[in-house]
Amino acid sequence: MHARVLRRLLIVLLALTGIALLWNQFGMTTTMVIDARTKFQVDAMDDRANPGGRSVATLRRLGDTLGMDCDLRPGYEWAFCELQIEFAKAPHGLDLSRYESMRLWIAATGPEAQQRVRIYVRNFDPAYSKLGDSESEKVNQLIYQPADYPQGYEVPLARFQVAQWWVDEHPMTLDLEAPDFRNATRIAFSTGPKVEPGLHTIRIQRIELTGKAIAASTFRLAIIAVWMLSVLGYLIIDSLLKRNALRLSAASQHSLQRLNESLRIETRSLAEIARTDPLTGALNRKGLADELMRIVRMGEGQTFPLTLVFIDIDHFKRINDGHGHDAGDQVIRGLAELVRSAVQRDDLFARWGGEEFLLVFRDTPGTKGRVIAERLRERIAGATWADGLQVTCSFGVAEWHRGEDLNEGIKRADEAMYRAKKQGRDRVEIELGQSDAAQESQPA
Repeated sequence: MHARVLRRLLIVLLALTGIALLWNQFGMTTTMVIDARTKFQVDAMDDRANPGGRSVATLRRLGDTLGMDCDLRPGYEWAFCELQIEFAKAPHGLDLSRYESMRLWIAATGPEAQQRVRIYVRNFDPAYSKLGDSESEKVNQLIYQPADYPQGYEVPLARFQVAQWWVDEHPMTLDLEAPDFRNATRIAFSTGPKVEPGLHTIRIQRIELTGKAIAASTFRLAIIAVWMLSVLGYLIIDSLLKRNALRLSAASQHSLQRLNESLRIETRSLAEIARTDPLTGALNRKGLADELMRIVRMGEGQTFPLTLVFIDIDHFKRINDGHGHDAGDQVIRGLAELVRSAVQRDDLFARWGGEEFLLVFRDTPGTKGRVIAERLRERIAGATWADGLQVTCSFGVAEWHRGEDLNEGIKRADEAMYRAKKQGRDRVEIELGQSDAAQESQPA
């Protein structure tokens, strides 16, 4: 999912980059127009302010044409007339460096066979200009013959050159001698060099300065910056997402660990429930079998001889019939608590079914098991029970011999318990095995 979104974003960014570059190349054009409706101040200048100057320049506005009539007369060494358009007063000006070319629709007439026009763009820069001295403003110059371009003439601004006569009058370092359009104060259209006296006219139909709203070099730098910021933003977002993913993963792992622990506890609880009797908490038959297998695996030397003791509550049906099953359950629970409190912790105690219980003593011979059973019988008979009940139990004791099937040992204990019931109940009977004769019953 993450990689798919990244691919889509890259495709979109590449498409937008291509569109932006094409737009910058073939569009994104800005144009400045100068014509008869221009908002800038327009003046006609001549050489009469210079020694011997007698030429007379007259400004003309004819419909959509901005023009100048010049009666050029001999007198001043470099007689001239000039149509001047002022952009701003120094030290202020317009930044024309953002334009790439100038398109001229100009007509010029005069006594010469090839009538030429000089175009001046003056630029103010404190590095070489002095405030209040207009002649110190750099003169960027172009000379051309309008008659050769009746359809208009488009010239790159890079074709302008600094007038040599201005460089001669204002010596400066080489790095400042290049054309400069960054703070243009005015543009002027003047009669050409070495002109003949007579009537000269200059008619300006339209001037267009054309360039990119954003220079190609600047625009490409901006594209590179956008890509760099995009990559940086992606790396930051990716880092944050991965950190968040790691945090969520850690939280998820912690949750899984807690869940696994809960499941283990629940599994142990379920396993324990499956092994125990719900009424008394004692082992059931399965639980007893599992424990016997476990202690046998621990080593026979620590297990045998092993004594089995069957316990059966005497006349339990009378208790249920006479006092109800709740009373019977209380007797069973009370008996289980009494037995557990009287035997060792390592001894096994299980509810065999109904009112029958089975005790298992490890590393205990049958005779010793009989003594323990007798103490239990006396304790049960002397205990106080609810509703004034008198509770007694019959006990059957048997040894489980090494190499013998468990069922054989349980069978002998069961037979001994039934023998105790037949002989009057509330007594302990023992069956040691085939090699030994059945012992005499022990009366209450």
